[in-house]
Amino acid sequence: MLFLYIILLAFVSLITGTIAAKKSNMTIPNNRIFLLKTSHTRLIIGIILHIFMVASDIYPSDEIEDDQKRRWNIIATRVYILIIILSLIGSALFLSLITQTTMIKIKNPTKEKIQSLPSNARCPCSQISFPYGKFISLQKKFHQVCSSELVLDRWLKTINTGPNSTLFLGTDFRAFGSAQFQALAGFCRLSKVNIEQSINSFYLRTLLSAQVLSEIDLKSQMKSLIDELQSTAPNIFNGLLRLVNDMIRTNELITALQTNAVHVYYVTGPNDIIVTKGTLAHSQEDGSRCMCKQKGCKKFLSAIHSVTNRFTGSKDNIVLWIIPGISSGCMPVTSILLSTLECFYNQTCLDKLISYFATNETFEAMNVTEQSRFYSNSTVQSIVDKLMIEDWIRTISYENYYSQCAPSLCTYYEVSRHNKIYILTKLISLLAGFVIGFKLVILIVIRLIRWLKEPAIRPRDSICIRCRKLLVSTRKKLIELNLFKHYPSTDRQIRHQRYATRIYILLLCISLVILTIYTLLQRTIQSKTIPYPTQSEYLQLRKLYPNTLSCPCTSISMPYSTFIKLQPYYHQLCSSNFTSQEWISYTAIMGRQSVYFSDYRGTATIQFQTLSMFCEEAHQTINDTLRIFFQTKFVSIQVISEQSFEFQMNSLIENWKSTTINTFKRTIRSVREITQGNQLSNGGFNSIADVNPITRRTIIQPRQYSTCNCGLSRSCLYPTGIYNGDEPNNLINFYSVPNFFLGCYPIEALFSSTLDCFYDLSCMLTIHNLSVTVASQSFTYTPLDKNLNQPNETIELIVNRLMVDKWFSNVSFSSYYDKCSPSLCTFEYEDHQHFGYFITIIITLYGGLSLGLQFIIWIGLQFIEQIMSNCSSILVVWHSVRRIFSFNNKHKIICQLQFVLVVIMLTVFFSLTTFNLRTKTVEIRNITLTTYKNLLEQSHESFQCPCSQISIKYREFLDIEARYHQICSSDFVSNPWITYIFNLTIPGNQYNSTDFYHTSSGQFQLLASLCRLSEETANQSLLQLIENDFINIELLSPNLLENRIQSTVNEFELTMPNLFINTISLIREMIAANMLMSVFSTNWMIGTPQNITHRQSAFIVPLDYQDCTCAVSSKCVSPSRGMLSGCYPLETILQSTLECLFIPTCINITGNFKVLNISLVNSSRFPLNTTVETIVNKLMVEEFLKKISYASYFDRCAPLLCSYSYDDKNNLIEGITTLIGLYGGLTIICRLLSKFIVRYILCRRQRINPITN
Repeated sequence: MLFLYIILLAFVSLITGTIAAKKSNMTIPNNRIFLLKTSHTRLIIGIILHIFMVASDIYPSDEIEDDQKRRWNIIATRVYILIIILSLIGSALFLSLITQTTMIKIKNPTKEKIQSLPSNARCPCSQISFPYGKFISLQKKFHQVCSSELVLDRWLKTINTGPNSTLFLGTDFRAFGSAQFQALAGFCRLSKVNIEQSINSFYLRTLLSAQVLSEIDLKSQMKSLIDELQSTAPNIFNGLLRLVNDMIRTNELITALQTNAVHVYYVTGPNDIIVTKGTLAHSQEDGSRCMCKQKGCKKFLSAIHSVTNRFTGSKDNIVLWIIPGISSGCMPVTSILLSTLECFYNQTCLDKLISYFATNETFEAMNVTEQSRFYSNSTVQSIVDKLMIEDWIRTISYENYYSQCAPSLCTYYEVSRHNKIYILTKLISLLAGFVIGFKLVILIVIRLIRWLKEPAIRPRDSICIRCRKLLVSTRKKLIELNLFKHYPSTDRQIRHQRYATRIYILLLCISLVILTIYTLLQRTIQSKTIPYPTQSEYLQLRKLYPNTLSCPCTSISMPYSTFIKLQPYYHQLCSSNFTSQEWISYTAIMGRQSVYFSDYRGTATIQFQTLSMFCEEAHQTINDTLRIFFQTKFVSIQVISEQSFEFQMNSLIENWKSTTINTFKRTIRSVREITQGNQLSNGGFNSIADVNPITRRTIIQPRQYSTCNCGLSRSCLYPTGIYNGDEPNNLINFYSVPNFFLGCYPIEALFSSTLDCFYDLSCMLTIHNLSVTVASQSFTYTPLDKNLNQPNETIELIVNRLMVDKWFSNVSFSSYYDKCSPSLCTFEYEDHQHFGYFITIIITLYGGLSLGLQFIIWIGLQFIEQIMSNCSSILVVWHSVRRIFSFNNKHKIICQLQFVLVVIMLTVFFSLTTFNLRTKTVEIRNITLTTYKNLLEQSHESFQCPCSQISIKYREFLDIEARYHQICSSDFVSNPWITYIFNLTIPGNQYNSTDFYHTSSGQFQLLASLCRLSEETANQSLLQLIENDFINIELLSPNLLENRIQSTVNEFELTMPNLFINTISLIREMIAANMLMSVFSTNWMIGTPQNITHRQSAFIVPLDYQDCTCAVSSKCVSPSRGMLSGCYPLETILQSTLECLFIPTCINITGNFKVLNISLVNSSRFPLNTTVETIVNKLMVEEFLKKISYASYFDRCAPLLCSYSYDDKNNLIEGITTLIGLYGGLTIICRLLSKFIVRYILCRRQRINPITN
């Protein structure tokens, strides 16, 4: 800018000097300029302009110069200087306006600095994966009931009436109150465990953060995940709770409290007494009655009755008090869910309730003034729906996140204008090109003008002659062209000068061509911003610039429902007549004619109720999980590619479907296995009960179906049909219903059945016509359509797919893009420089090369002349060189000073420009694995290899399998062993209920079931894992891939058992709270009175184990034969260790069965005294064995183009180019400075100082 300022001053002085010259009638010679000596400044400016003219060697005059020619030279000089000044000013403006894309690097950025960086900044985390627990804290506050006295053992024991429970009426709180609050305590325990596990699982989840996130983006992303956790955990729990309770109801399991069914004695002879089941119905608040077989019974009244023994005084009953809020019902769990806790917020109400129990204990009511999201009259169900949680406190620490990410470097591309040094350098470089170029152009123009104005008479020749003359004159001028002439010159010197001119022109052309081609081939990184891009523009940009495109979303969080549509199409059964209440009522009427336990008409109602229940459960499960899924927020900081988006969303959909279906299946399977292992009684299908005429004990034994015993298998089946007859021995099977069975449990029988008959109208009409109670009615039901489903498909297969035949899903990238709505897109790309910049470079090269070659060739001519003149003396040449650098006159001093200044300034400018860092990008196409690893070793920070296939199945490169505890492959879980141990207990039920042998078959069945369930859960989870899509936009290095897979496996190993454990825990709590009876009679047993009358109801009494009663806790156990016995086989085996199974003499093990291998204990993760529950909590897994194939991963990723950027100094050619450009301009400027300095010094030396006396 200083240089421009000097030029402008010179221009003003020139104009001023010209005007003054005209007024004085003075002419300015070609080689001199008029100097105004009115001031010191004008003196300096005059000198500058004088030197500038001389240095430029403008229009050298001939020996003889007339006034007209001198006048033309003056005009040309003025135009020349004006054009140069304007060109320099225009070039300065152009260079200041054009932009450059520069990679900015920030080392060790602070989190405050991160916030101010642009959206396209890349700040790689030094640790790309770390658990959420490192920077997120989740606290929860539970409903006060969970910390109140109402869930403590003291309260449960106080309101437990023990053996008298079944003596009270079914609606008396004293009969079921303890069980209800056991259920409430269980809900508190389950809620706490579920939430703790969910939070711990959440903490273990890994945040894959290759780039540091801003605080806003991090909190938005984490908030979405926390919201998902808070909605998903209660939804899963409530789905499991609803399904478990429905299966308990449809399997017609009996509670020992006799609130859903009673045991009734039937005396058929003096020594022949059998016990049958009678289903109960309750009066609802609206006065209607609801059978316990039915679903959807409303709230029943709960009271304190005057009758304390229903067997003796029920006719004289008086309702002493109706308890506010508490509901009675068929099952303690369902009734407590319908209840409210309003009485327990009122101290008076609570005290009154306690007064009806024989106790001196006192309890404090809950605080009604405590702040709560629930009302005092909220149902327990509404509280359980929220997992008993009052409030969440979430803390997301960006500081902790940032310290974990710990970025050491941030890079981003910045589009900026060139700095002042760069502009000054280019202007200096342009100066010589302008001086030489405009000198030539203006000289030609002036001569042309003069030629046109000369009144010379020109011959009128033909065009051919003119062309011939033009060629001849051109050839002559080219031959005689001499750019190095001087006066005087000999013929030999002129000849050498012409040779030098030709060499000069040749070298100049060759150099310009080479450097021009090089400049044309150079590509630099450019950055461009597109405001408010449309989707089509974005897709085009993504296709062209996949690696550098950055489009920040204006709305970074959006629910999945914005762009996902997912619709199930259910099996036609669920929308048919067969699951309607009308059909179920029809089968109930038909069942009145049932005369045999395997009569279809007697079992159809419960079977179709079960079918209807599974349809409703499937609908409810899908609707609930879909609602949560659609509400889940998708956080998208940047617009992701369409391909990546669709892969991610389809992967999410498949994961959701797989998880939902597997959870549903696993819950059903777990209930079935535990029901069988615990031998839960349904009072007829799986067991029979009679009174031993000798011992007078009521004994329950497993039912036998042909050769299949329900004590050994839940899959025992018996075909159903239409029977008629008065006596069991005289029954006639009129019609067998095809593939429709009954069995140990209604669900088991139904799952093995098919719907063949209900695809066939003739089969349905046959059953209808054989049933007298409905035969008179018109049959209006439509069979199922054979074209839609296979008639012989088992119901289990239908249920296992959630009753869904097919799914419709659609992912809309357009909807996602519209919601994301990016306000701009930026991208970097390599391109040639601007055309104006290219012209600038050519001009600078021309100026520098022209002057440089002139100087070099001129020196060469001088040496040649000296050598040829003194060819015999090399010493003469040496003296000639010395004379060049001698200080014997002013001209040589100026030249030498100019040389020194040029060298110094070239060095300075070259160091300022050439050694600056510049970003370069290297691209490698079709990279091989070997090349990739070699490049990784060079540690290029910006190395990028986009995958051509961004979604890779884990199974493509990961092999993983589980090694299980040895118990799961031992004889103790085999059918022969279970059959063997079962046969030990059959004869006369000879073992006491507290003897291990009494329940050993159930315990080992459960052990085998737990192994199967664990293996199935682990294998399904592993299958789901390897079938998941590994979303991978860029190729990961071997170390990063190993870390990411290890992180995934660690998270998988820690979280995989949670849902299974929670399901098992929920089933255990529901069985215990509902006081479900076992065929083993180990928790409650039927008490046999001395005198039994026909149709007399039995009463049930609880069993005790070591001062622990099964009426209060299902976990009561006592040691027996090295193992344990207790209330339920499941609770017993879970508390047991496997130590006994390592010892042959511990239990009666024959030689056909092998004990566990003691030598394997050392290599096991489980010590010898580990409980089975601890082993089950790890899904029986000893370890996970994994193998990662990086070569397979690399092949599946298939990167087509890899690139990396690095900062480099200008290379040799660019350095030479810069020097050439600078040389021309610096030569002129240094010539100016040299003359000024020399003249100034000489002037100072020659100054005459007056001497005064």
